[in-house]
Amino acid sequence: MGKLWSLKYRRELSGWLFVLPMLLFFVAFVVYPIFSSIWSSLYFFNYSEYVFAGLDNYKTLVNDSLFWKAVWNTLVFVLYLVPSITVIALLLSAIIHVYPKKLQSFFKAAFYIPGVTSIVSLAMVWEYMYNNQFGLGNYFLKLIGLAPVNFLGSEYAYTSLSLILITISLGSSVVVFTAALNGIPKDLYESASLDGATSVRAFFHITLPMLKPSVLYVVVTSTIGAFQVFAIILLMTGGGPAYKTTTILMLIYREAFVNMNFGIANAMGIMLCLIICLIAFLQFKLLKSDVEY
Repeated sequence: MGKLWSLKYRRELSGWLFVLPMLLFFVAFVVYPIFSSIWSSLYFFNYSEYVFAGLDNYKTLVNDSLFWKAVWNTLVFVLYLVPSITVIALLLSAIIHVYPKKLQSFFKAAFYIPGVTSIVSLAMVWEYMYNNQFGLGNYFLKLIGLAPVNFLGSEYAYTSLSLILITISLGSSVVVFTAALNGIPKDLYESASLDGATSVRAFFHITLPMLKPSVLYVVVTSTIGAFQVFAIILLMTGGGPAYKTTTILMLIYREAFVNMNFGIANAMGIMLCLIICLIAFLQFKLLKSDVEY
């Protein structure tokens, strides 16, 4: 009996030793920063002061109209981006899926390239395209007889920025959906065809149900990414006009690195984390699936 326990202990110890490096990394760079942020959010501090504030930072945020405007702006970006990325990526993947493997790889790489390109480079290209005087966007509008548009103005800012963010985020979703489509058994489509099902009915009754786990993954990751929109907005509009495109992450950046209010910035970060966790929980509840293939 003692030998069996000793063998079991050694097996468990060897497993923990293999996991230990990653576990230490996770604790040092994920767990510790989270608890440190929670603790720091209870203080008012900058480079010169460090005073316990309790829940005062959170009370300040609750009564801050700019914070709630940033929450609303962020939610608008989520509503623009998540459905668009999911639907467009799904349609593109369905089209790519019918091609041979090598051609599929080409298209997946083509859509994935913007996601790994420098954000600054992309911002410079799109800023040229959106330029009011000599941009390509207004040039094409003039060709078809339409008046010039201020793409980054208050009326079109959400749509213009969302278009950029969709092109950046689309690649990873296309890769996920294409891989999932390749994993669906062909027998299901053959059986449906024998029963007289059209390609449209097969898509809605076979493809979509089988893709539900992948849809959940894309929706959750796209939602998290949409809540963390920052760099492209900072470079393109700076949060304007009139705070119309200011997101929560932009406010965190300003409070922490411009106003030096690190306590408030940490409180915003905690509230952003709670909002993301709540929405992700609801998404898992609504889109969970027992499909396996």
